[in-house]
Amino acid sequence: MNEDAVKVAVRIRPLIKSENERGCQTCLDVVPGEPQIVVCNTAKAFTFNYVFPPNATQEEFYNTAVKSMVQNIFQGYNVTILAYGQTGSGKTHSMGTNYIEEEDMGIIPRSVNDIFDIISSKEDWSFKVTVSFMELYQEQLYDLLTDKQRNQSIVEIRDDGKNIKIAGLVAKEVKTATEALNCLTQGSLGRATGATAMNAQSSRSHAIYTLCVYQHKKNDLNTATTAKFHLVDLAGSERSKKTQATGERFKEGVNINRGLLALGNVISQLGEGGPAAYVGYRDSKLTRLLQDSLGGNSITLMIACVSPADYNLDETLSTLRYADRACKIKNKPVVNQDPQIAEINRLNKLVQELKLALVDNEIKVSCPLEHQELQTKNQCLQKKIRDLTEKLNSNLIEAVVMYERAELAEQAREKIQTDMIKILEESKKLLDDFDKDPNKHNEHRSRLEALYLKILDIQNDQKKTSEELIKISSDNANTFTINSEDDPEQMCMDEVCSPDSLDDFHEKQEEHTLLQAKRNDEVQNINKELAIKESLIHQLLKSSSLTIDYSKEIQEMEQEIKTLQIEKEELLQALQNVQANNAKSKLAENRRKKVQELEKKITELRRKISEQDRIVKTKEKQDQQIRNLSNEMHVLKQTRIKLIRQMRNESDRFTKWKESKEKELNRLKNQNRKQMNEVTRLKLWHSKQETVFKRKMEEAFAVNKRLKEALDLQKRVRKEKMNTNTDKIQNWLTQEIEISVSTIDAEYSLEKLMQDRASLACMLEKFQNDDDVNGTKIAELTEFLDLRNTQITDLQQKIVESDQESRAHTRWQKVHTMEGAKIALELLFKHVTESRRKQCVKEYEYNELQGQYELLQARLNEYRVREKERRMSKQLALNDTHNIKEYESEDNSKLREKLEFYKQKCEELEHTLPRKIQNKENVKPKAVKDVQVEDIQSETDDSTIEDDVEKDPDWTRTPLYNRIRNLLDTTKSSSLDRNSLKRTSDGDAKCNCKTSCATRICRCRKNKIICGNNCKCVEDQCQNRDKRNLNRTLFMDQSKEDEKAQDDEFLKKPRLVE
Repeated sequence: MNEDAVKVAVRIRPLIKSENERGCQTCLDVVPGEPQIVVCNTAKAFTFNYVFPPNATQEEFYNTAVKSMVQNIFQGYNVTILAYGQTGSGKTHSMGTNYIEEEDMGIIPRSVNDIFDIISSKEDWSFKVTVSFMELYQEQLYDLLTDKQRNQSIVEIRDDGKNIKIAGLVAKEVKTATEALNCLTQGSLGRATGATAMNAQSSRSHAIYTLCVYQHKKNDLNTATTAKFHLVDLAGSERSKKTQATGERFKEGVNINRGLLALGNVISQLGEGGPAAYVGYRDSKLTRLLQDSLGGNSITLMIACVSPADYNLDETLSTLRYADRACKIKNKPVVNQDPQIAEINRLNKLVQELKLALVDNEIKVSCPLEHQELQTKNQCLQKKIRDLTEKLNSNLIEAVVMYERAELAEQAREKIQTDMIKILEESKKLLDDFDKDPNKHNEHRSRLEALYLKILDIQNDQKKTSEELIKISSDNANTFTINSEDDPEQMCMDEVCSPDSLDDFHEKQEEHTLLQAKRNDEVQNINKELAIKESLIHQLLKSSSLTIDYSKEIQEMEQEIKTLQIEKEELLQALQNVQANNAKSKLAENRRKKVQELEKKITELRRKISEQDRIVKTKEKQDQQIRNLSNEMHVLKQTRIKLIRQMRNESDRFTKWKESKEKELNRLKNQNRKQMNEVTRLKLWHSKQETVFKRKMEEAFAVNKRLKEALDLQKRVRKEKMNTNTDKIQNWLTQEIEISVSTIDAEYSLEKLMQDRASLACMLEKFQNDDDVNGTKIAELTEFLDLRNTQITDLQQKIVESDQESRAHTRWQKVHTMEGAKIALELLFKHVTESRRKQCVKEYEYNELQGQYELLQARLNEYRVREKERRMSKQLALNDTHNIKEYESEDNSKLREKLEFYKQKCEELEHTLPRKIQNKENVKPKAVKDVQVEDIQSETDDSTIEDDVEKDPDWTRTPLYNRIRNLLDTTKSSSLDRNSLKRTSDGDAKCNCKTSCATRICRCRKNKIICGNNCKCVEDQCQNRDKRNLNRTLFMDQSKEDEKAQDDEFLKKPRLVE
């Protein structure tokens, strides 16, 4: 392949616990069906090769983006996969350098397993795989697989003119995936990690895990190729403000950011530069290691890991910009083999392609017209197969039951036969003994009782066997009942479940049925073998009974031979005696003939005996054969019992599995119903958030307006050409400072809003866990939280639109001459000096006000002491005497005059002191303790203290006051005209307020008129029916409901009063 662009996969991790506790919202949206990311509430969108939402699993991520790249290794190409992103964004989790259990395995262990699976499938190829693992820690390269100490495992980078070499790096040869993953585990244990505020186990180094695959055909060395598979886990970019890193962690973060900055510059130069542009690979060791991966000989996939939390929006946008530039990088991967061999392979491949093209042109196969009919027929046949499978499964269950019953019956029959044979033998023996000795009645009785007990045992065994058969029949009936009841559930499952899940279910059922059918065939074969062997045994036993008769004849013949032998010997002896005594020759002849006849008879008997011996030996062989057949039958019966039990267990297991699937289906239905109810409830809550807290957005509106005006002015200034005269440079510089200050102000407000949102989220979680809290408070908190989210989103949108990152690089490009630079520096110097002078003045005024505050506080304490003494003396005087009634009126009048004087003093102090403190806090905020002024008036006096700013000599209108006043006049005019303004028939304005008319939302108060009888406000609650209240600056105060909420600590919002 000539050129191959770097592929980019963006993976969005889920919100973590700390971000949820802060109340962070998702700032990224994934376009459904498209690999595109949109930044919420902005017009910014990024398109990549792959985009994975937070709910994407490790397996889905690997199969979609990475698995196809593994095949390129076996084609001879170098492959690189690198993970880039902010710290805590999920790079190590995605890469899998911390090797964990199977379901959470990352890219490295999954790719290693796939590589060795492919190797094992290619039996006609020879492979050699080596593994190396190194880390770049504080610009030092460490070998993680060496056996040396940490300080002795440093390796150096060498450049041989063509490729980058690592001198002294250990490359271990591995034969299996387990060995390769063991190397990964060994190296990961030695990797530098540490804890930060954003990640409890943050990687403090860049890790590179490399597999080198050398391959060739066993019968052709010309096919040899070498490919390197680099898996890079980069350390995350971090801000010390967020990670709260100090000491050694801070130094590590500096080095990490330095290397990532060099990497970012290389990506920018490769993505934006021309063909002759300089690329700074030598700016960092990290870029030197990745020189081939970026713009070189490699197929590269960049995994950009981002956080969806709006708290990390700046880092997320930076990562997405770098990933977008990486998409433009063009690599030039080539097959790593000898050039001549590569040319030969290319020509062979071209020949094959031409042959295939020729064959495709000659033979064109078109789809038949009856394809739809065949498909319909196939579906019908599949349905019939499923029905037949269900019936076969039911028949197999019934067959298992019948087998069990038959087995029990056969065992019972065999046991009864054995016991009956024993009883018959004992009965025969008993009869024989009774015939021999009929007088032993007691002994015969006890033996008869034993026989009776054995017969009872046989009956009990037969009864137990019957009960077991009944139990098996009942279980079988229950199983069929369950199966018949499952049919409606099956139909429901077919309607609810997806086709894939139904296919899995039917496949599982078919597999179970086929397995049961196979076992059933085995049982039937065993039964056939048992029948054959039983018939053989029966025949052998029948021939054995005949052999027993032959043994009796042999005994009789042997006895007859002995008798004849004795008779022969006697005749021979008589014959010898006759011959010796010269007896009659005729008698001797007769005896001789008789002896000859006896010898013939003896010979015949001996022949018969030898024949009978042969028959006896044949009987012994038959007995041995019977024993062997009996043993084989025993083994076959055991096998049959085992198969029947397996069929029963498998049937029970399948039934339980089916029931669990049905329970899971019901659970999913209930869960779906609950989710729908929850969605409905959330929609009702969401419908209340649009019109409740508009007045609390005034601060965000003010900041947004200033920032928007500054941005609009900036856009206008960009269109105009900058001249080098003093006025235009001054305007430009003032504009830049205003934009920068506005952006900083917006970022500060954004940070405060995020802190406020975090506290509201914690409070909401606390109230939700408390059953005693009213639902109204929870709803109010939810509305407050939604309001803060809206404000944060709006501010983030404006900050993103300001694009200060790119502006910082191009700001000074507008100054083209030395004269302009001098003017700009002079103006900047004056601006800084003037800002410092104003700061000193404000600090001096603050110190004066602080002293006055302390003096007034001391006077107030003194007045309180005097009032307390006066009351005590008055009480004592009243108790001591009753004779001074004539002076009581005069004393009371004096006391009232003093009390009125103290009241006026307290009112002046309470009016003057807070306003001065507020004016000073707007200049330089410091922690000033709130002083609560106790009411010195008597308990019966309910008069209020007025805040007449027009008559206050210390109160002045500041520019901030004027801006807020103008903002309120412009933003609230439409709503005030719509909600509060109505005119009577004579043209007088009247308000329509529902509250106390205490703010400038009231139309009457804004026009500086008191509410009249035509107004629809509540007369008892209205505070604008007294002329003394017209000049009070209440336009930014909270309403009574908000003040009550402040007392309950639901919301704290400062007054914007200058």
